[in-house]
Amino acid sequence: MTTYWAELDTNNIVTQVITGVDDKTIDDIPTGDWYTNFVGAPCVQTWIDRDDKTYAGIGYTYSYDTQDFTAPPEPQPEPQPEPEPEPEPADEP
Repeated sequence: MTTYWAELDTNNIVTQVITGVDDKTIDDIPTGDWYTNFVGAPCVQTWIDRDDKTYAGIGYTYSYDTQDFTAPPEPQPEPQPEPEPEPEPADEP
């Protein structure tokens, strides 16, 4: 079975999601620790098939308290400037 691991930056923001193996250990190292060593940044497991967990994506934030991910906020549209009013036609003599 395939597992998925989210690489985190220093603010617990996901920078990439990698595919892994479903083993408890790799080279006698716990799997999460092995992936952390492999990519050189903290890695936590994410699940694509669990209803009680959010599958991580780039930009998601990980909480160690809930052991789950939250999606980034939706980008807000840029405010558009009001259009300039049409100039009044000049009166012809």
